[in-house]
Amino acid sequence: MKKMAILTILLFLTIPCYARNTVEVGRVEGNVLHAIQSAWEIVDSTTSAGDEPNALGVTERTKLTVDAAAEGGDTEISTYRLPSKWSRVRFRAIGITDNGTRTDQIYLGSLGGEKDCELAYSGQLAWVIGTQKSIYDQITFTSGGTYVPKPGDVVTGVTSGETAVVVSTVLSSGAWADADAAGTVTYKSASGAFTSSELISVVDNFGVTDPNIYVHAASDLVDFELADTCVITAKTGIWVTAVSPADDTNAESEIDVKGADYMVIVTTTCSADSKLLVKGY
Repeated sequence: MKKMAILTILLFLTIPCYARNTVEVGRVEGNVLHAIQSAWEIVDSTTSAGDEPNALGVTERTKLTVDAAAEGGDTEISTYRLPSKWSRVRFRAIGITDNGTRTDQIYLGSLGGEKDCELAYSGQLAWVIGTQKSIYDQITFTSGGTYVPKPGDVVTGVTSGETAVVVSTVLSSGAWADADAAGTVTYKSASGAFTSSELISVVDNFGVTDPNIYVHAASDLVDFELADTCVITAKTGIWVTAVSPADDTNAESEIDVKGADYMVIVTTTCSADSKLLVKGY
């Protein structure tokens, strides 16, 4: 009984210590609001090749219907689970061609732990890609190992010594498990040009180095330009702001998700290979 009492006391004392050591990404202390900290993520990657899908009809606006379409090969439909702490979402767009355009239809739903939900049409984002360079770049790769690069991993060219940070990877053929994966990887903050066909090593978020992970199939990066114009067509009361500066800076839009935890993006027009970025707070 004495041992049990001691263990109970230790457990009771440990719980508050753990709570204090846990990182809180959004909280209120007194009259100070600490906003949620999250990095920009790529929520959709779209190419200009081929026909783009139509906006979802009323009878198509359910999660299961969208899942079936995506599994059926409609790669222009992207889905995203909104973290529970997010109450609003910000968007940016980047593309590889000056003055390119993309148009996104945004749908929101609330799963609430279930397997299906209705999707409400929230509005349209019409982007124009500007001429200002972004920190994002893309390069093709083939696999030299079975490790799948994760967002936040730091890569180094074995020959060039150049570094960059992984944002996302898109698999076009093969499989990582078979060491023959091929596709594109998006970087940010690249230090310079990589050498053609050089091996790439990766340092993950835990500081573990995995050598010779994959091979760059090209010698340099494809630069992305930031969109500097965004025009919204939205349901009343949904969108919060849309910023379209005229001085070649970042266009952004912001939406109040109003408790939604599931988002669908349908890119209905696209004149340049481009990506949609998202972050929440």
